[in-house]
Amino acid sequence: MSEASGRRSSRSDGRRGRRGGAGRPPDILFHGCTVLQAERAGEARRLRVAGDRPVYLSATEAHAWRVAHRFDHQPVVLYVDAGRARRAGIRFRRGRNGLWLADEVPARFILNLQDGFREQFSAGGIIVRDTEQGPELLLVSCRRASGATWEIAKGKLEPGEPPRETAVREVLEEMGIDSGLRITHTLGVARYGFRTPDGEPRLKTLFVYLMRADPCPECFDPASLEGIEEVRWFPLDEACRRVTHGSLRPLMARLRGGLPAGS
Repeated sequence: MSEASGRRSSRSDGRRGRRGGAGRPPDILFHGCTVLQAERAGEARRLRVAGDRPVYLSATEAHAWRVAHRFDHQPVVLYVDAGRARRAGIRFRRGRNGLWLADEVPARFILNLQDGFREQFSAGGIIVRDTEQGPELLLVSCRRASGATWEIAKGKLEPGEPPRETAVREVLEEMGIDSGLRITHTLGVARYGFRTPDGEPRLKTLFVYLMRADPCPECFDPASLEGIEEVRWFPLDEACRRVTHGSLRPLMARLRGGLPAGS
């Protein structure tokens, strides 16, 4: 929110934020401002608000755009890679109304202030089946530089391809199955930042769906060339624990609390 929050409320908000717990913010936070303010942040190599006031960050891009449009000049929303910043020691604290506060944000954690920035859209899915012991979810093990991790099957949208079609295609390709897939629910959207092998910053938007397969697959031919090493069924609770990517934790937590009706 920064300057748009107004002088009257900034001091009280800052005091409330400092009393609040640090917590763990979403992987991506959003800051609504003007193009001029963004340029100044890039030149100063940090996002900071005059008068020793906190930087206000929104949990949703929509809210940040509403803030940005309160200005008289060109509005813009900055994408803050809060996950990476937090791991580097930047402290975020809770403010009011779902906002997050920081004393400042170094520009290296603001994705769209970096050269080569682009947005990337992906989609993926989780297949569910019923067993006598309860529901199970199908996950893929992916080979990463830091080791193998259990994840959901996903991939980039092709030009003009709807996210639902991408999700079905990627699940079939990465798992190596030929079942018919039916999307039963939209689980939500995950957003996070990453860098390409060339070091260029990306903002990833991932659409996630819950699926049923007919027939239910038991044999798999994982897409090893894409780094998929294994495909395996897990009981619901264990599957939700296995998926550790920060941006997916909220979605998996909702699944762990109970599958949507009709799943």
